[in-house]
Amino acid sequence: MMREYKRYDEYKGSGVKWIDEIPKEWNIERFRTLIKKIQNGKWGEEAQNDNNDVYCVRVADYNRNKNIVEDLEFTIRNLDKSSREELLLEENDLLIEKSGGGDKQPVGFVAQYKSNKPAIYANFMAKIEPRKKYVKTDYLKYVNISIYQKREILKVINQTTGIQNLDTKRYLEIESPLPPKKEQQIIASFLNQKTAKIDEIITKKEILIDYLEKYKKSVITEAVTKGKLGEKYINEDGELVDEIEMKDSKTQFYGNIPKHLIIKKMKYITKTIIDGAHLTPTYVDDGVPFLRVTDISDGNNIDWKKTKQIPLNEHKQLKARTNPEKGDLLVSKNGTIGKTRVITWDKEFSIFVSLCLLKFVKEVDPFYIAYFFKSYALDEQIKLSGKTNTITNLHLEKIRELELLIPEQDKLQKKIVNYLDQQTTRINDLIKKTKKSIEKYKEYKKSLIFEAVTGKIDLRDYELEGGEELAEHNNSSQTERECISAVD
Repeated sequence: MMREYKRYDEYKGSGVKWIDEIPKEWNIERFRTLIKKIQNGKWGEEAQNDNNDVYCVRVADYNRNKNIVEDLEFTIRNLDKSSREELLLEENDLLIEKSGGGDKQPVGFVAQYKSNKPAIYANFMAKIEPRKKYVKTDYLKYVNISIYQKREILKVINQTTGIQNLDTKRYLEIESPLPPKKEQQIIASFLNQKTAKIDEIITKKEILIDYLEKYKKSVITEAVTKGKLGEKYINEDGELVDEIEMKDSKTQFYGNIPKHLIIKKMKYITKTIIDGAHLTPTYVDDGVPFLRVTDISDGNNIDWKKTKQIPLNEHKQLKARTNPEKGDLLVSKNGTIGKTRVITWDKEFSIFVSLCLLKFVKEVDPFYIAYFFKSYALDEQIKLSGKTNTITNLHLEKIRELELLIPEQDKLQKKIVNYLDQQTTRINDLIKKTKKSIEKYKEYKKSLIFEAVTGKIDLRDYELEGGEELAEHNNSSQTERECISAVD
């Protein structure tokens, strides 16, 4: 993916581990030389609908994929005139996150303001003001991106009571490569164009993933609500036919349905509908696995090494109530709704309240019901019960009242399950492939930024070759079209 770029004729040691060698003509300078000022932000007060009201940028407004703050519907705050004037942002200003963060997403993330709206910035962030005599703003941004990606930023972070804080004094001691200003401009322009192309490709691939996820859900919905397998319908004899006799379902969400399908409430096809432990048990290093929503993930096996463990005596108490067994179905009912896992193992375990356990009568295939939970049919019933798409709890009583379209013969259920297994596996493989491609582009972007800002590639005579870049982009678009065609 990464094309060959020429190198400088001569290099020298930088004396900085993360930078390694730099071109002979380059220097190393600390941020205290390159940065004139780091101005802390303010949150202000509630908006008053007066002249002191102003847009306020928060850390939540960062686009972390592109390292920018775009033209969004910012929060409106009220700030006195002098503070407002001091903190007012201009387009292309650099903002750095100073407080918050976590192990996976530490503070120190830098974003460039890309809006023409007059706005201030909140108290968990600061504005970086470069010394323009020494350094170009865009070049300084890309240096900060590399420092963050190389995890060098962790060396200047303090952490107390779970909150990270950027140590400004230590941050200003960070050493940076410094090419001549003309080269800084060339490098920044090169990276602006290249990263924009890469971001465009990534965005298109993310759109493709969203399309595939929705397409998969539609395929599942057609099968479990219409008995439609591709262009054919499955009849009561298990045969695939072009047309099938329909009837009115007399529901608000199913419309017309195949005549041989029946609607049954969940409570009539189950022996047990129960959730897990309502109190957090004692966690131990060596015990019995205790499953939560995070432990069940469609398409992946449970990683038993990462599950929480509880003492045997507590497990026995929980088992007496729920007793999960092979052939039962686990459904997430809190947080992320509708994630499922059919129990296909004999291993002992217990479950948390966020999971619901369903035990079915023998005529019902649990894998068929698992697909129902992945269909739009579930979403529609939740909506019609007065809930919204942001529902965070699916109560047991609601699960009992869910209405399912289900063939009475279990052999028909199995045929539908087999069809959906094949189709969803094919779509999931495409999604997985696309996600891997996105990660490769992200790594390419990360590598390109580092190579450019540290002088590992010589861009002084480089001119953006539109044909080459567009060809790479068009190839990606063709791949996307092939992926979509493959599932049509």
